Amino acid sequence: MVLRRAGVVLIVAVLGLGLGGGLAGAKKKKKKGHVWGSRITLVHPSPTRFTGNVGSNLAGCFKGRLVNVFYTDPQGNNALLSVQRADGKGRYEVTLTQAAYPGVYQAQAAKERIRARKAPQTCRAADSPIFRI
Repeated sequence: MVLRRAGVVLIVAVLGLGLGGGLAGAKKKKKKGHVWGSRITLVHPSPTRFTGNVGSNLAGCFKGRLVNVFYTDPQGNNALLSVQRADGKGRYEVTLTQAAYPGVYQAQAAKERIRARKAPQTCRAADSPIFRI
């Protein structure tokens, strides 16, 4: 009768360790990322050049950021003028082959998802103010 009790105690102890071991090996919670705001500018320093800057509080959101420059003619037709990547400081430059046509120009930084700070991060899209020529 003593052996039966020892066997029961041993089985209960093994089951208790088995369940406890499952909890000890549980996965850690994944870090959730953050959504970061973005800013973009557009200037026209010469007749054949546009420049600007992409900014954010997270460096990964302006380094190498994809920038699209759009042109809208006086009749309202839209066209993608240029696609650029910002440099390490968030600056970009568009050089035209001839002087810019009259119309409306605007730069847009596309929404991007990156990995920074050991978690996925989201960089919001940004539009520059409209620039008229």
